[in-house]
Amino acid sequence: MNIFLTGGTGFIGKQIIKLMPKHHRTIVLVRSINKFNNMVNSLVPSGHQNVVPVLGDLTQPNLGLKGNDLRLVMDSDIIIHAGGPMNIELDQSAAERVFLQASKEIASIARSVHQKKALKQFIHVVGFMSPYNEENFSDDQTGFHLEKAPPYEQMKFKADMYIRQTMHDLGIPLSVVNPGVVIGDSITGKTEQLGGLSILVDSTRRKLMPFVPGGKEHWIPMVHVDHVASLVSALVEEEQPLNNTYFLLDEKYNTPNMKELVTAIAKEVRVKAPVGTVSLKLMKSLLRMGVGKLVKIPEASMEFIVKPDFPTTSIKEMGYKHNLNISLQQTTLPFVITDLDYRLSHKDSIYSDNFHNSRVGNLTALVREGNGIPIIMLHGTFAGADCFIPLANSLPHQPIWLVDLPGFGRSPYHHNPQTMAGYINSVVDLILSFQSPVILIGHSFGGLVAAHAAEQLQERIKKLILLQPVLHPAHYKYRSSHVTKFFLSLMNKSMFKRRLLANGSFLNEKEIPDSYLDYVMEDLQSPRVRTSNSEVMSAISNPHSIQANPDGIDLNKLNILWGDKDLEYSVPNEWSRNPITYLPLGHQFPISHPEITAQWIQKWIQ
Repeated sequence: MNIFLTGGTGFIGKQIIKLMPKHHRTIVLVRSINKFNNMVNSLVPSGHQNVVPVLGDLTQPNLGLKGNDLRLVMDSDIIIHAGGPMNIELDQSAAERVFLQASKEIASIARSVHQKKALKQFIHVVGFMSPYNEENFSDDQTGFHLEKAPPYEQMKFKADMYIRQTMHDLGIPLSVVNPGVVIGDSITGKTEQLGGLSILVDSTRRKLMPFVPGGKEHWIPMVHVDHVASLVSALVEEEQPLNNTYFLLDEKYNTPNMKELVTAIAKEVRVKAPVGTVSLKLMKSLLRMGVGKLVKIPEASMEFIVKPDFPTTSIKEMGYKHNLNISLQQTTLPFVITDLDYRLSHKDSIYSDNFHNSRVGNLTALVREGNGIPIIMLHGTFAGADCFIPLANSLPHQPIWLVDLPGFGRSPYHHNPQTMAGYINSVVDLILSFQSPVILIGHSFGGLVAAHAAEQLQERIKKLILLQPVLHPAHYKYRSSHVTKFFLSLMNKSMFKRRLLANGSFLNEKEIPDSYLDYVMEDLQSPRVRTSNSEVMSAISNPHSIQANPDGIDLNKLNILWGDKDLEYSVPNEWSRNPITYLPLGHQFPISHPEITAQWIQKWIQ
């Protein structure tokens, strides 16, 4: 069949393309063919001959479709309308243009297609707050006063009513998908769209949620983005589609209430848990009076906090019929929160096209596929997986896992009361998840973790390469994690640069990549990352934490690369008899000189 899809470049639409059965041809409305082709290459790496872009725009008459593109769309069997931005702060005219006017244009397209070849089904992705269903769409008899709703919701719901009325008049089967607040992937937690839950995460990490809006009786219905796509794909496969509304969310009792949700967010972003609740009505009033602009919390965001349950009979029937697992994955929620925390700090972060985000156990990693022995890289403090991309790109195309250690990058904190044990156990579990031995590379603190892990798993390590590993206690000035965390909250770029030069991390300013400075400054906006850095520095200043035993490591598998211009760390005597290669560089040489570092790694792993 031919499926016409709007919103194909959006958060939900991309997942629909990815999960759409390959025996269908998906015709996707796009504003840029080149950008779409780049996107779809990463979604469907095995080829996308069944995904065809057509040039147009939701806000234009006839969706901006012309010539051959319009003729392609006119041959559609099913239309999926998932277009429109996730921006709850849209003004009235913008919301009307992208929702209500767009729905009128696509309904007109549906009418033309239906006159030509009887459209099999129209699928409309709306939202769980829409008051309309199969009984009340003829006019607004719901008691829901749209004029009181924010423009974003008002126009989405008017579009819902208009599509329902038009499809009814035309006799086209209509499936309305009403997802809860759409959050990240059910496995990785990857959430490419800021808005929705990210507003709550941002407010919590800025310590603006000491009191929970609504309390235990209120909740935010949530659904994973891939679950939305799974349902849409299942609806496409329906032989005789019915007019139905599918609330894509769990029952209230199976979803964290507001107190539980904000507490979980606070735990992951590492701030104090809320101490009480505040009336939702009072919260809305305060935000409306100007407090919202002051603290950067949109009043409209409170509309997603609700009290009632929603009907789930139809979605349960679809789930059973098509064997869909579309429930909220509670174990993935920390990854969703952490991913949003990362994106709030690194709003413009785009990693290399060669890498994709993956999850193993309790860690996330940037992964590059390849052939050969897997390489696992562990970063140090004031860094993350992203910082090793230049180094990884300088290595041959073996499979590489650039790991975010717990509490850094996109990985949730381990929450083990013993700081070092939490890091070591996480890496041990990661290595055990591989079917064959791995090459383990660790830099700085990551080198210490790698040494401990290798000591426990000698038979699973093909090669151990330590880059400037921290093998003796750090300066006692780092002993208090609270003091360090306070200073990190005050850190700016010039202060950080001076610190890096003073301790021999880099030899001069020219060696320090601007991208690295920007990464760290953005990273330190997160209390999660500030706390993780300060606790690690505190742990490695304690002699009891630095107990990696060189005698427990196979010397035939070990290589150490050391920058002898480091002014803060040196090689302890018990490690000096091991094979060490010295470079006239600073502590951060894998970041300042990735090509030279890669040459030595390549030499040792061949």
